[in-house]
Amino acid sequence: MGLKIYSSILDSCEGVAERIENALRSTPADNICGVVCCGVSDTVGYHQLLGEVKSAIHLSLGRRVPVTLIPQPLLPNGGLAVEIYALDNDADFQIKEQNGVCYGIIESAEEKMLFVEGIPATNFSDKVSQQSEEVFAKLDTLLSTYGFEVSDIVRQWNYIGNIVACRDGKQNYQEFNDARSRYYAKSEWSNGYPAATGIGSTDGIIVGGIAFKKADGKGIYPIDNPLQVAAHTYSKSVLIDNDVNAVKSTPKFERAKLIESAGGAYCFVSGTAAIRGEESVDPTSARLQTIKTIENIEYLVSQENLARFGSKPYELKYAFLHIFVKHKEDYEAIRSVVEERCPQVATIYSVADVCRSELLVEIEGILTL
Repeated sequence: MGLKIYSSILDSCEGVAERIENALRSTPADNICGVVCCGVSDTVGYHQLLGEVKSAIHLSLGRRVPVTLIPQPLLPNGGLAVEIYALDNDADFQIKEQNGVCYGIIESAEEKMLFVEGIPATNFSDKVSQQSEEVFAKLDTLLSTYGFEVSDIVRQWNYIGNIVACRDGKQNYQEFNDARSRYYAKSEWSNGYPAATGIGSTDGIIVGGIAFKKADGKGIYPIDNPLQVAAHTYSKSVLIDNDVNAVKSTPKFERAKLIESAGGAYCFVSGTAAIRGEESVDPTSARLQTIKTIENIEYLVSQENLARFGSKPYELKYAFLHIFVKHKEDYEAIRSVVEERCPQVATIYSVADVCRSELLVEIEGILTL
């Protein structure tokens, strides 16, 4: 499986069908295996906009593909960003749908991979725990249909409405983490947790992901970062809950996950911020936090660090970056650092609340050979 990623920025959410059709022209239609859009609309709600985006993509391609809509305002001027995931011609990729969720499956004698679109909760006004349990139940059904365990998830995207807000005395992010921990408890996680992003959004709970397994059980590496405490081992002091007696679950993810597939090696970098050890640094400077964040990523994917965790010392290159900016007035300072340190990399910027109040920027990415 050779995976390629293309991105296009559309300057408005109006005329969704025409604009998405123009974006999709950059890639041969038969090769497209998934589309991720980022943006919001002032005129329609999330579920309606998602329906319009899916219809436009279906009309343009003449078939369904997994579609994720991230409800975050796009920078610098709003609109809609489109990420296109495409496979090599020789990949045997099947698109299916179950319980309203579209997904793609690749199967061979040696390996199989499942792409699941972002699954939104039905009712964004429900408690975070209810929304999370509904979404995880749908995800679990898909995994079990193809013989995957929950521990076969290698990359997970978690979009959490008003992530640092508290509801009924409990922080939304902490409530999501608790629900995720309950779901993950059914598996042993011998290959480590997924790479993951837990980031704020304008609405509700939305979860998508990629599951991967090989017949020989090899070629999957959880990559940690010696500069940072592993998120799933954070102390209680950096977890937030208004109830001092609450059992606070840690965020269950690895700093990165590298997989070796038939098409090459792919490294999924989790949402990364300016954290050293387990403490946030440079809380008043978006520029300095961006520098520290990129330093974290560069060390994480360095040949030295990959070898430390059992992988071949690949020389990886950025294929795509998503930059989450807490305050839009910091956009230019953040962008200047990213463009200096990561020139000519396909990049999307959006406004999103980060999981700690003092963190001003978060970056996720995909790297390939």
